Amino acid sequence: MMWWLGYLAVLLVLFVRIESPDASPPAPLHAGPDEPLRLVRAHHAVFYAILLGTPLEALVRGGASHGRALGLLLFAAGVALYRIAGRALGEALSPLVAPRDGAPLVMSGPYRWLRHPMYLGQALIALGAPLALGSRRVVWLALPALVILVVRARLEDAALARTFPEHARWAAQAKRLVPFMF
Repeated sequence: MMWWLGYLAVLLVLFVRIESPDASPPAPLHAGPDEPLRLVRAHHAVFYAILLGTPLEALVRGGASHGRALGLLLFAAGVALYRIAGRALGEALSPLVAPRDGAPLVMSGPYRWLRHPMYLGQALIALGAPLALGSRRVVWLALPALVILVVRARLEDAALARTFPEHARWAAQAKRLVPFMF
């Protein structure tokens, strides 16, 4: 029961957004002709499959007892990083690969060290969420999730480089996904 409560609490933090009542909504997004919409859809589909498949597998098959604490820790850390990075992006936040029109290149907060901290957060979520409830079949969906994140990071870097002249300087100092390594 404790693992379920932990999973649900972290899931709530992931999905419930509290916004200021006087905050203006972001401008609507329009995908450009070069936007890889299939990749964006696959990204969302795999992550929803992980987040929904995890409790379904745990209910139907039960879950392995070992690795749950590590899973919940990874899940919570991933959600925290995802939320912190999203807040740092502010109005530049977009579900698309191409940057929002008129948005600045964000190089502060976790973006000082990583070019894609939200993707690192999502990688931790993809691994941690299934482990938190002992879902050993769903955890295999982390593999396509990680591939999608790496492909998206590369495409996004290329789009940012085309849009922002300062991208090359920033990319030389900030790693892509893994601090101090990659």
